[in-house]
Amino acid sequence: MNNLDLLLRDYEIQLDESRRLTYEADAAEVRRSEAAKIYLADRLAAQIGQQLIVHGLNSEIWRGTLKNIGLGWIQLESSADNLIVPLASLMWWEGGDNKSFTSAQEVSRKLTLGYVLRALAASQQTVSISHGGPDSPLTEGRITTVGADYCELFVQRIEAKEGTQRNEVRVIPFGAIAALHAR
Repeated sequence: MNNLDLLLRDYEIQLDESRRLTYEADAAEVRRSEAAKIYLADRLAAQIGQQLIVHGLNSEIWRGTLKNIGLGWIQLESSADNLIVPLASLMWWEGGDNKSFTSAQEVSRKLTLGYVLRALAASQQTVSISHGGPDSPLTEGRITTVGADYCELFVQRIEAKEGTQRNEVRVIPFGAIAALHAR
């Protein structure tokens, strides 16, 4: 080979390498651009049927199978109970398939948290509502009324001093619900 052949071969190798690097950079940019269009609900929708660990803003950690996703909430099922977690109360989650996503509109229920609470009210199930951290008390009772952004719970309190039972209705804003346990 003469010097011109070596020079042209070297130039072709450089050109091929430049094309490969440009292609990889373009592919990486497309992946970043596509990822920017994926919502949290879409990532969660792909996890239905998967075991997840969910950490709430209230420092509680829950484990279970993701059963449903709705407009602003998820349902985890464990051996102990069903758990409804508002997405606004979600700090992070892990588990399932970390690469997949699907349109949440295809698999999620079109029901808001209010509809879930109304269904629980109609069933007269006793529920526990978690408000704060793991050391915070739970509100336990039956949901009696569900408004646009609050629910009312019929709770029974036992007065320690007298040993008497007192029935009350407690009003809870949706924003104060970190998680809801339905047994």
